Amino acid sequence: MDQLKKHTQTKFAIDVKNLRKTFFQGKLSVPILQGLSFQIPEKQMVTLMGPSGSGKSTLLNILSTVERPSEGSVKIFGQELVGATEETFTEYRRNQIGIVFQFFHLFPYLTAKENVSLPLLLSGKTKKFAEAKATEFLDLVGLSHRNHFTPKEMSGGEKQRVSIARAMVHEPKLIFADEPTGNLDSKSSDKIMELFKICSSKLGITVFLVTHNEEIGKSGDINYRMLDGLIIKK
Repeated sequence: MDQLKKHTQTKFAIDVKNLRKTFFQGKLSVPILQGLSFQIPEKQMVTLMGPSGSGKSTLLNILSTVERPSEGSVKIFGQELVGATEETFTEYRRNQIGIVFQFFHLFPYLTAKENVSLPLLLSGKTKKFAEAKATEFLDLVGLSHRNHFTPKEMSGGEKQRVSIARAMVHEPKLIFADEPTGNLDSKSSDKIMELFKICSSKLGITVFLVTHNEEIGKSGDINYRMLDGLIIKK
């Protein structure tokens, strides 16, 4: 019976319970997250939509340990992050997650290969290993012909594909994407979304994607909407 229960139990990449975040400005308190709870299964692409000020960025910052919640529980693959040590946060950011930003955040004087190699070099891998993996993932995102190009020599869509390769190169279990198509045309956006679907369906990476785009917001395996600091499943 225990073995059957273990076999049928759903595995959650993200398990959030009663999450609250309040900012203080002098004596004024501003509640942003108001006791939200939700779960995301492993190996799924999940979208989150919502108007500005609904708490999306705050939630993403907490999940990526940039900010700390006021109260509640945040478990990533069963590991509780609330109250964890800074050493745990560093290891979590280095090994478990990748982040894709709206504005790419590539180093302007590094080539595509050097930008993608960077997370591996920072984790102590050799330059030879890091460059080989960077080449592999640039090929995966369709940019093997741009290995030696710097960001100023690439289009917006190409830069975003480089940033996705960088987020994937250390083979994380979870990718957070913050408005990853916000600065792209529709053709480039379609290519980016195809890559995220490859991440979840073929590479087994859970993708949690925040967007303002209605069409993209409906394209996940699970689609959530956020309003007034709470999450609603669509």
